[in-house]
Amino acid sequence: MSPTPLEHARFRVFPRQSDQLVIFFSGSSTPDHEFRWWKIANRVDASVILVNNGPNEWYQGGIDGLGETREQVTDTFRAWAAHLNASRLYTVGTSMGGTGALLHGAALGARVLAFAAETRMDWPWSNVRRLMVKGFTPPVMDLRPVLERATAPIYLYVGECEPVDLVSAKHVADLEYVFAESMPRVTHGPPNYLKNRGLLDPLVDGFLDDAHLPRMPEGGRGLVGGFATKLYEAYCADREKRFKDAVRAASAATRSYPRSEYANYLLGKGLLHLKHYAKAEAALSEAVRLHPGLWPARLSLATAIEKQDRAVEAVALYRKMADNVIVGGRANYALGQVYLSKGSMASALQRFRKAVAMDPHRAAFQAKLDQVEADYAAR
Repeated sequence: MSPTPLEHARFRVFPRQSDQLVIFFSGSSTPDHEFRWWKIANRVDASVILVNNGPNEWYQGGIDGLGETREQVTDTFRAWAAHLNASRLYTVGTSMGGTGALLHGAALGARVLAFAAETRMDWPWSNVRRLMVKGFTPPVMDLRPVLERATAPIYLYVGECEPVDLVSAKHVADLEYVFAESMPRVTHGPPNYLKNRGLLDPLVDGFLDDAHLPRMPEGGRGLVGGFATKLYEAYCADREKRFKDAVRAASAATRSYPRSEYANYLLGKGLLHLKHYAKAEAALSEAVRLHPGLWPARLSLATAIEKQDRAVEAVALYRKMADNVIVGGRANYALGQVYLSKGSMASALQRFRKAVAMDPHRAAFQAKLDQVEADYAAR
């Protein structure tokens, strides 16, 4: 008799004739009966368990149908391995699922492939802090002691444009079985970045073939020396609007790693807030040169140019971002402000309306739209 049913709102089991068992962990906020990694799970020859945590508990507690505690869940995975005669175990996940892969994989003695995983539950400005179920206290606040006991390779890939993920990797990168790598021009989604370049499936296949995974061609230097810590310091200072501290930490980060797009972005953003517009433009231009798809840097660069009374140049840059899903609302709002300052109220009104449509939760956008609509009607 099998340890659990094959189908449940929180898991699916695919038994196959194989001595391998792969457990794929879904990320945060995944609805019941939905699972990440589905296509790869259906493609590989190994037996598979797809897991969905349900509540955002970072796989620190129990999972319905698998166990009431993390330890019981791990025991259920062991029972499935024994039932399937699987002697080779693997765990895979990204984001919250990456943390689950680390926690359960180390305990199982499995090979681990994790992306964008947080290795401490108490990083300020982290996804854990933002999305963790309120009132839930993770039993394992620091994964380092867990990973110190690992007996099989752990591969951890993180984006250099995601400071919390980067400092998380740095926190465990020196451990014996951990092979951590940072990826330039990548944020919180290394698997999507790899998938779009045809690299994800070969990476997973190599992992399941028990190969030692090679460095990525675009492998960065984000985990060298003290860079990750300085970048994270700059990030926290930026989020807390301590812009002098942000500039100080980002300056140190860029000295350590001049080609870091995100360090240059945080440096330029801090200088912009401190009204050092020419210096801000230089840092932000470098960030955009290093990573043209870093849209917040492009938006801040346009603002730095506008603040130096180069409105025509700034408007051209804002227009190029007007339909972007990440910064389009703010770009249209900035355009509206420029047009309003030039007396072009109709054009300003059009841009403010688009800003609200693209970013409806920003109260300042709606307030400005209401004001300009009232002024336009009273003309």
